[in-house]
Amino acid sequence: MIDDRGPVVHQALLIHRLIELRRGQGLTQEKVARSLEWSHAKLMRYEGGTQVLPKADLDALLDLYGVLGSGRGRRLQEIGRKARDKPWWYPHRHALSLEERYYVGLEMGAARIRRCAPLLVPGLLRTRDYAHALCSMIDPDGEVDRLVDVLMGRQGVMLTRSPVPEQVYVLDEAALRRVVGGPGDPGVMVRQLYHLVERSASVKLRIIPEEAGLYFGALGGFTLFDFDEGLPPVLHTEHRGRVVASKKEEDVRAYDAAFGRLVEEQALDACRSLALIEHHARRLQNGVGASPDTDGEEAGTRANSGEVPEDGADEQRTPWWPLPRGTGSPLS
Repeated sequence: MIDDRGPVVHQALLIHRLIELRRGQGLTQEKVARSLEWSHAKLMRYEGGTQVLPKADLDALLDLYGVLGSGRGRRLQEIGRKARDKPWWYPHRHALSLEERYYVGLEMGAARIRRCAPLLVPGLLRTRDYAHALCSMIDPDGEVDRLVDVLMGRQGVMLTRSPVPEQVYVLDEAALRRVVGGPGDPGVMVRQLYHLVERSASVKLRIIPEEAGLYFGALGGFTLFDFDEGLPPVLHTEHRGRVVASKKEEDVRAYDAAFGRLVEEQALDACRSLALIEHHARRLQNGVGASPDTDGEEAGTRANSGEVPEDGADEQRTPWWPLPRGTGSPLS
């Protein structure tokens, strides 16, 4: 039985299996194309994932590879049907860029999602108010309501998947302090922070305290998607407004190791991370916040000791910094 991992991942799985079959038969792309009277470019588009396989062409490949009508062939036909399905976000496709559609597609079918978020609360953990405030600021002339619908729809899809993918998030403390919604409406951020507390029961949350200094990912967030059934992981990076997906083994390996170091060496443990989130929520609730010009005299010991400041200890720090434009996709 195939779980609903969405067309993007089913397409990748289908291609992976077909390439395995072709190579197992000792066939090159040129030989396959010639046997089916296709152009070489057509097969390259199919195997490169830039074009979805119609049923007739998939059956032709399965026949050539000698599995049409077998259990293996029927399994691949079912995967092909899933790859041709319309995704849940199809009615909102005009509000999404190609990169955003790909990101949501990977997310929908991943077995594990690991994200480093130095600037904002990750999309799958946002409240609707937080998402609306963010989208309104990043793209005020865009289809804000549609984009927010996609953001929230992702969460519903993720919660109904079986099994629900493992999710691990590393957030910079700055993402907790930055009051999306602005200082005039701190309630948006208060509710967001308490939502993080609630979500910590089902996902892994780690916070990198401000005193930790620079770290891998501080200048641009990244996401690692891991998949079942032998599909290779995919790395998604964001830097200077550019969003790039990579399947290169060396890239994935480097970011995988870096994420492990963030969790094990630089982020607070689960209990201290949760306490820090609750601290910032209470601080905002109590209206604490001041000038951005302070240097934070307590910096230096809190990261090493793991101490979480008492309520009111951050009075000389501002909770709100305007977000720059060009911060990448609001979905991630």
